[in-house]
Amino acid sequence: LALLAGGLYFRSRQSAALTEKDAVLLTDFVNTTGDSVFDGTLKQALATQLEQSPYLNILPESRIHEALRFMGRPEDQRITSDVAREICVRENARAMLTGSIAPLGSHYVISLAAVNAQTGDSIASEQAESDSKEQVLKSLDKAATSLRGKLGESLPSIQKFATPLEQATTSSLEALQAYSVGHAKHQHFDDEGAIDHYKKAVALDPNFAVAWAELGVASGNTGLKSQSEQSIKKAFELKDRASERERLYIEGHYYDEVVGDSDKIVDIYEQWKRTYPRETLPWDNLALRYEGLGQPQKSLENASEAMRLDPKDNYAYQNLSDAYISLGRVDEAQAVVDLAAAQKMEPRTTRFMRYQLAFLRGDQAAQQRIAAEGAGAIDEPLILLQRGRGLLAAGNIKEARSIFDRAVELCRQHSNPDFAAILRALQAAYEVEMGYTAEPRAQVTQALSFAPTRDTKSITGVPLARLGDIARAQKFNDEFATAFPTDTLLMKVSLPAIQAAIELQRNQPQKAIAALESARPYDLGGGPNGSNYLTLHLRGAAYLKAGDAANALLEYQKILDHRGIDVLSVFYPLAHLGVARAYALQKDPVHARTAYQDFFAACKDADPGIPVLKQAHAEYAALQ
Repeated sequence: LALLAGGLYFRSRQSAALTEKDAVLLTDFVNTTGDSVFDGTLKQALATQLEQSPYLNILPESRIHEALRFMGRPEDQRITSDVAREICVRENARAMLTGSIAPLGSHYVISLAAVNAQTGDSIASEQAESDSKEQVLKSLDKAATSLRGKLGESLPSIQKFATPLEQATTSSLEALQAYSVGHAKHQHFDDEGAIDHYKKAVALDPNFAVAWAELGVASGNTGLKSQSEQSIKKAFELKDRASERERLYIEGHYYDEVVGDSDKIVDIYEQWKRTYPRETLPWDNLALRYEGLGQPQKSLENASEAMRLDPKDNYAYQNLSDAYISLGRVDEAQAVVDLAAAQKMEPRTTRFMRYQLAFLRGDQAAQQRIAAEGAGAIDEPLILLQRGRGLLAAGNIKEARSIFDRAVELCRQHSNPDFAAILRALQAAYEVEMGYTAEPRAQVTQALSFAPTRDTKSITGVPLARLGDIARAQKFNDEFATAFPTDTLLMKVSLPAIQAAIELQRNQPQKAIAALESARPYDLGGGPNGSNYLTLHLRGAAYLKAGDAANALLEYQKILDHRGIDVLSVFYPLAHLGVARAYALQKDPVHARTAYQDFFAACKDADPGIPVLKQAHAEYAALQ
């Protein structure tokens, strides 16, 4: 009877195994070995093993960071058992998973325990012994895999999603330690700070697949496009040395950032959703991709689901506000921004959207204040690009050029020629449509001297053609058609835009119209050509040159009807001018005068002497 009572008591102290809905928080390891190489490293290794599981619901970093902020603690706070218990209460997480490593003579003992955060009862535990420091990751891997079964995951699931840690990450503790620091900085939006740690990780283990992938993502986020592509390509070569989740991460970014195959991208992210239905990253990335493809409704659906899965997901707020404004639902976009502020989300999450909303309101003070937020930050050139674009759209050429110069100089100071080149290329693409010639020609030359990459060439192709350098524009087109045949937006949007600009320069408007036919499904997207509305603008110009005013009106009106697609675009005010010219071509002076006046109103604060504005005034005078 005593034994039976003891057994009943013991079982009563064991909580039931977890369900798929129960959130689990990982604490930092207790390290009593005196060896700092285990600090942060074992927690990262354990997270990698457990995140392979479609069954376990690991509490996302975003929710942990948010809880720490509300607790008045720094986001890099060490997660001890006491801190973890408070986070679990705040975030309604059922369990916390603790780990420790201790010396045992020349050996090491790794202990894992899942504890009910509300009652303190044990849910499951596991222990493993390692003969040496070099075998610690193997021992941890064995203990973690066994613990997954005790927590309720089925054996078939474990067998399918349990890539050994040495294959899913690395056998080098030092490489894993460097990666864990880089990963933490990446999670805190410090991509510039993360890059050196990722580089150290892959230097210590050149076969560390996910470290290469995250190095590529961090590099891309800071505008280092060439380094990004090279790193992601290397990760793709090593994708067999990764877990299932990491393979999806690697392949998604490879086909998105390097290959550009939209169908393949969608397939991979949909597979990711099915395999890991509680993870937000595939929903976030797919929302971003659909925005680029000109499908804001699908972007909205994916961003909404990401926010439902994780209300603390910074990217969901960013993508959701973008989707709303693209659909012309400005009030909803503002509501998302306000919600992010109320929840004290990372300010960078909504900075670009806040700037666009301020631009729509004509609130100059707010625009300057938001731009000032980015001063000194790694993403300062990005906000300067937005400010420069808005100034150009308003006709403030002198100030816009100063802003672009500042952004380019910052890129050069940070050894980032790729983004400096993109800035100059975009500036040329905008200014050439405003009637300038000498300045865009110099801007194109400088852009190509900084970094003659795929992005730079695809953006500069149109201004080159518009400036009469047909030979170089055609060369870029032919080069890309051969080198990147599966890049959806490059092949169906960017290259057709360059070809259309070439045909317009040759006075062949019908050929320009035909060239742009493949771009129609993506007219409201943000392709790599460097500007939304570009295909609509060029098609409208081609119809005007062909004498087809009715179709020209349709193209320009589509821009005016979808202002939210690109609030800061110079093509929006130019669409008013296109409408005016189309009405003039139809011998309708009444409507033409109204459209000209709309264009002048959009440029009411413009610098004097803008070529396209001078030309518009001359055309307007001829209508009187």
